[in-house]
Amino acid sequence: MSNQNCDNNLSAIIHNETNTRIYDRNIPSQVLQPYFTPRSVSTKYSLMPIVDPRKENSVKAMQYPVFSTNGIFNPGNSQSPWSGFSSNINVESELRNQIFALQKCSQAVYVPDSSSDLYQYNFQPQQQVYQPFSGLFREEKFDAFNPNPENLAPGVFLNSTRTQVKDISNGGCN
Repeated sequence: MSNQNCDNNLSAIIHNETNTRIYDRNIPSQVLQPYFTPRSVSTKYSLMPIVDPRKENSVKAMQYPVFSTNGIFNPGNSQSPWSGFSSNINVESELRNQIFALQKCSQAVYVPDSSSDLYQYNFQPQQQVYQPFSGLFREEKFDAFNPNPENLAPGVFLNSTRTQVKDISNGGCN
């Protein structure tokens, strides 16, 4: 009887821990910056609206840090604070390459130098690795073969192959 009690108790502990972890995924890691929308002012019936009729706020707005997905967990049940998006607009524009105007000159496209590490293979393995398939990287040597010895249709387009076939010499037999 006590063994069954122990199993039920362990099952309840695991069940509660799972429920707690699921519930924690619905709560942000810290308080998120709330949206503040000032109320609109009616201008339909006002003549010469020089003075702003809205009352001054008596409660000072709290200062929140800029929202960053690296440091703050947002469960996603509502929109993230605007400050996180607005502070990264320039980064997003650079990633999408929108900071340069479209132009047809050499400065419009970045091409790295041929001595750059993009083109140079400088990796040296630490030790020789055993290759179980010896023929995997073997370079085969083939005899020279030209499938077009008469150089028929040398151009990519507009080749009149009918007349070119008629012009081929028959190996000296006319």
